[in-house]
Amino acid sequence: MLGRALADDNNENIPPGLSALLATANKGRNPQVGPVQVDVKPFPIPHLDARPAFQEKKQPTAAGVIDIDNVKLALAAALAFDAMLERQKQEVASQVRAYHFPCQKGMSLYATLATDERISEFLKKSPTLWDYQNGCWVGFNEASRLKSGVDLTDMVFNIVGAALEEWGLSNRDGASRRVRKAADIKLYHQDLFGLTASDYSSPSLVVEAQGPSFGLPPKRTGLSGALPAEPEAEIGFATITTCITVRMFGHQLTPEETSQQQAVYARQFFIQQPNRRFVRTLSVTEHAIRFFHFDRSGFHDEVFVDWEDINPYDFIRLILGVSSLDEEVLGFDTSLRWSVDSAGIKNGGTLSATDGERNTTKTYNLVSLQPLFQPYSIFGRGTICWVVQDPETGEELLVKDCWREESWKAEYENLKAAKDLDGVAQMIAYEDNRAHTKDFGVSHYLSPKERARKGGNLAMPSNLIQSRIVMEKYGRRVGELMSEMDTLCALRDAIAGHMKLYSVGKTLHSDIAVSNLVFGKPGAKTGNRGILIDLDHARPLSDIPKGSNVVGHALNVSLSLLANGLSSITGCRILPHDYLDDLESSFYTTTHIIGNQSAEGGYQSNHEFKQEKFILSKPAMDPAKYVAPYWGKASRHLLQRFYMFTRKIARAKDKIRWCQDEEKAEERLKKLLSKARQHYSHVLYLFDQAIRELDASNCGIKRKAEQDPVEELGEEPQPIRRTRQKRG
Repeated sequence: MLGRALADDNNENIPPGLSALLATANKGRNPQVGPVQVDVKPFPIPHLDARPAFQEKKQPTAAGVIDIDNVKLALAAALAFDAMLERQKQEVASQVRAYHFPCQKGMSLYATLATDERISEFLKKSPTLWDYQNGCWVGFNEASRLKSGVDLTDMVFNIVGAALEEWGLSNRDGASRRVRKAADIKLYHQDLFGLTASDYSSPSLVVEAQGPSFGLPPKRTGLSGALPAEPEAEIGFATITTCITVRMFGHQLTPEETSQQQAVYARQFFIQQPNRRFVRTLSVTEHAIRFFHFDRSGFHDEVFVDWEDINPYDFIRLILGVSSLDEEVLGFDTSLRWSVDSAGIKNGGTLSATDGERNTTKTYNLVSLQPLFQPYSIFGRGTICWVVQDPETGEELLVKDCWREESWKAEYENLKAAKDLDGVAQMIAYEDNRAHTKDFGVSHYLSPKERARKGGNLAMPSNLIQSRIVMEKYGRRVGELMSEMDTLCALRDAIAGHMKLYSVGKTLHSDIAVSNLVFGKPGAKTGNRGILIDLDHARPLSDIPKGSNVVGHALNVSLSLLANGLSSITGCRILPHDYLDDLESSFYTTTHIIGNQSAEGGYQSNHEFKQEKFILSKPAMDPAKYVAPYWGKASRHLLQRFYMFTRKIARAKDKIRWCQDEEKAEERLKKLLSKARQHYSHVLYLFDQAIRELDASNCGIKRKAEQDPVEELGEEPQPIRRTRQKRG
């Protein structure tokens, strides 16, 4: 990679200024950099973003004299730049391999944007672009070979710029598009904490945009001073419609490397433009134009235009499509709009949501210009959560946008089952079928029944459906810095909510984890101090399959479900997912919080606690020794008792799993599951007892959570007395 970068003056993978610097260092000796022999001693590689050093430290050199310091900087920058590119590609490599699909044959994207006649008129008055006599683009000869000395980047730049001007995209009703050369511009990447100077991209060309979906994010505030300062930027992924890479023969990447590079761009588009439904980019060589489409179901690519094809219409339509003033054509969800200040920085936004039950639409103000939650991967559910304010009541609400496979049950259906249940998230409105990936026009489509009938790995993605849910907004995630009392009360009420969802809503949550438990609203009463959220994987009891599918966070999956996943190897019996699996997941969630949370609220790795067969170990282990010092005796006792309950259930299910008598195994499982009320009551009793114990140990110190009324405590289940039967 380094050799490739040093050999190409026009390579977008070489830091700006490096070619000139190397040429200066080599002046008067050899026109090629490679043969220069320099005695360079080992030197430390500087910060990954070394490019500004060239602008600051360039010094003139005498003819024929090599400036060793400049060569060191050049080599260090090249190594650092290559390392950055490699790191970026590794972030997307596995996804690119798993979600790659060909475009459907004969797709007609952007066919309505311009007629052949309109494009012909444009080309006739643009003799510097299209050679009508020879039937080819200016810059190519009759054999569709690029003429010597022609700069392909300049050629594409001129074609794109002329098309934007001709179709009035440069300025219309406050929206505009313009093509820019970006090989010397840093498009900074965004991570969890904002824009970062250590990662950026510099594609050959970009189409800069102004409009309701574009604007640079405001500077982050209120975060730790230990974070590096955000870089200054006048242009970024948040202000462009597409990236176009241009590469000449000899400096081209492999098809896989090109896909990874485009995926790096797409990932940043989805992160910095969170209302994007799909992203489209182009890769241009002297032979063809390769088209890329990314959405949550996968990525598609196709050679869209071959320079040997004398038909210029597809290329012009492609330019108009990836630069369109219609933001839906660009792949945006236009129900979310931004306002920007004079500097192009976002300063406000709105989100419109439709109530599918009442068929009414309400526009909310965004409380924050950044999502409360967003994914940092390209493919999958693409869950994004926004905090909005109801313009009528002033109440803050949560809006969740999410994609699901067509055959999956929608989350709003599960939230309907949770209506008016304490301890479970409450839905206000929902809108289904907001978008289908099959309608984006790039992939073949088969219905779920057709896919099941064909079986195997199909060369087409599943259709994903986007839905939007407006919900009540609750507190922070359980496990973040809160008092011991607050945390135990929240865990207790969330488990009680799970019980009500199961017994009243006839629905199993199926995905208990720290990320799916939040604190209730400020001043919440008992029953709502902890809330169970994220019902994407929940299922009605009647729909739970008897197969071996494993659902949930990997670290929280029960031993029984893990055994299901290994049944083809071990030959053991498969047991359906049930409420006891979720209660075991609740134990793992509790241990994750109590075992790993320090007094400062940070998390510490604790590998010992996760050792193999912890639950079924012989003899039983003491989980209290893994508890962080911050937690008191009440929490330690809770963990010990919860462990013993979980161990007892796991051992009972293990015996059922290996029972040789099928009928007897079914009978034992049925009997075990008939005790749901007793099992839930016992777990709630353990938490109630710990809360009482913690309350008594505080010696009059009042905490906010203790001022709430206490719900009737669960009763400790009475042990079943066994009586000996007289022998006959």
